[in-house]
Amino acid sequence: MKQESSASVRSILQKFQDGYTARDVARLDEFMQLFARDEGIEMIGVGASKRAANEWFEGLARIREIVEGDWEYWGDVQIDVAGAKISVQGDVAWLSTTGTVTQTRAFDTAIEFHLNDMKAIFDREGLSADQKLMEATHYGMRRLYERSKGLGHAWPFTFTAVLTRLGGEWRFHTIHWSMPVD
Repeated sequence: MKQESSASVRSILQKFQDGYTARDVARLDEFMQLFARDEGIEMIGVGASKRAANEWFEGLARIREIVEGDWEYWGDVQIDVAGAKISVQGDVAWLSTTGTVTQTRAFDTAIEFHLNDMKAIFDREGLSADQKLMEATHYGMRRLYERSKGLGHAWPFTFTAVLTRLGGEWRFHTIHWSMPVD
């Protein structure tokens, strides 16, 4: 039974990869069926450091936003589906694996997206002026560093997820993308 469950979880992970490979925004609603229908679901991006702040998305609508942004502005994502370590306990499964995102779009195509992210840092409440300047500068420097690597550069990441089985179907509940500090 556990092997069968692991294979089912791997199949959902493959569907997730297929969505990120196709990056077809017209099929985004179909892709969102891979997620549990629970407003407590989360997708935590590589830039997240605080709940409900930059790149920490909760609920279907917010996760849909980040996926759409990834598909439009991020590079080619390759998750090691075959190499994923999957554990299953009843109706909960968790997995860990690695992957790469390859820069395939010129920086200029995403500049407005990045500038809007930087503007949002300045609009964030609860940060001092120094903190806002530091965060915006760090974000901008990171984007310039990425640009310096050029098209075709593959950035490694780690991907972890928790899935729940609802009505016999596995669905993502929590996803966390992380990249090594450089």
